[in-house]
Amino acid sequence: MTDEQKAIDVITNFLNDTDKRTMLVRGYDNEAKLIATLSCLNQVFNKGIIRTGSMSDMSYHINRAFNKDLLPNSIKSTAIYKLGKMSVNFSSYATHTQNNPKGNEDTFTLFYPVESVLKNSKRYNKFLDEIKCTQSRKIILITTNEWGIEEWDIENHVDENFFYSVENDNPQIMKNLRSNGAI
Repeated sequence: MTDEQKAIDVITNFLNDTDKRTMLVRGYDNEAKLIATLSCLNQVFNKGIIRTGSMSDMSYHINRAFNKDLLPNSIKSTAIYKLGKMSVNFSSYATHTQNNPKGNEDTFTLFYPVESVLKNSKRYNKFLDEIKCTQSRKIILITTNEWGIEEWDIENHVDENFFYSVENDNPQIMKNLRSNGAI
């Protein structure tokens, strides 16, 4: 089984598990995590919310991961965008806006990327409150650049923690991270 297929199986099982609501997806291949997660969400949901720390970077992250121009260069929190069969609203968890969508039983909320908030204790507690207030049926958090986070606590606040290994599918990433001393 490939690393990608294992990730798809784990994420799909989480999405179908009625007892679990929150999931943390970790790992070193940022694009692979995003592709697998969005692909699985697209199989289960028709609408969702993507919460980010930087609105200006989201279209770049998604377009780069899929190697397609799925989103315009500039996205707005007041618009709905199509990603696959899903209608998706984007908003920032880092800035205060009056109408941050909370979701409902028919939606997912994806927080991506989350490493900057995990490294900042003042923002972290506010972020945890944000997760608790989210009303979507499923909530997924995806890290990036996680080798820069020295203390982990977020695992204690989610129902499932998954590390997306790329040892088999993309060993070059692992080789680069080891040679750079990142891991």
